[in-house]
Amino acid sequence: MKLYKLKIVFVFSIVLLTSNLSFATQNNSTFDSANAAYASGNYKKAIVLYDSLTDSNLSSSELYYNLGNAHYKSNNIGLAILNYERAKKLNPDDEDLNMNLKIANQKAEDKIDAAPQLFLSEWKNGIVDIFDERTWSIICILLFALSLCLIGVYIVSQNYLLKKIGFFGGIIILIVSVFTFFIAKNKYESTINSTDAVIISSTATITGSPNEKGTKLFILHEGTKVIITEEQNDWIEIKIANGNVGWIKSTLIEKI
Repeated sequence: MKLYKLKIVFVFSIVLLTSNLSFATQNNSTFDSANAAYASGNYKKAIVLYDSLTDSNLSSSELYYNLGNAHYKSNNIGLAILNYERAKKLNPDDEDLNMNLKIANQKAEDKIDAAPQLFLSEWKNGIVDIFDERTWSIICILLFALSLCLIGVYIVSQNYLLKKIGFFGGIIILIVSVFTFFIAKNKYESTINSTDAVIISSTATITGSPNEKGTKLFILHEGTKVIITEEQNDWIEIKIANGNVGWIKSTLIEKI
């Protein structure tokens, strides 16, 4: 009986592994076909193929970057910026990506001056955005390991100077590692629970209330980056860089 069960588990594992390999191979083939379509100038086909991968819940900086490029070539500035921003969340240090995002933002019609931030808030955001969550996590682990090594030196060394370096160095680096842990946590939460979004419609009327009859406040255009503050049925309340707030239909906007 046990041998029979073991055979079932073995066969199931082989089937599952084969299915995963087949799925990965199919996705790689689709990605290669999309890249080939892009290279030949068939951007519409490339977009369809890239979208089929994102619809399968696949996510990578390269996929979003290529999809952004295909939309940019098709003059879909809003969708280009959206996908560049999604790629940047996964790989914020990519120079080509940041350059293409900058060029796409220059084509966006709305030029909104950001409201001034408090110095501490700006300083904190600047530090958090230096690296992605994975890099901050690695730094945290390395610093923690180094602090343990230094504390170990303090415990086992008979040399007064080494013991002093081990003790104070270990404590200081341990504090820094805790600090980087909270930075990594903050970066992770801001990535997972992001409220950033991009206008994808050519024009979008922003109203004072979540309905068609609401007072028309202002108009935004595709590519404008906003912050989602509330959702209500088919309407989303947004805040733009200068602090202005209003409601927009959910079909005209996409979360990053």
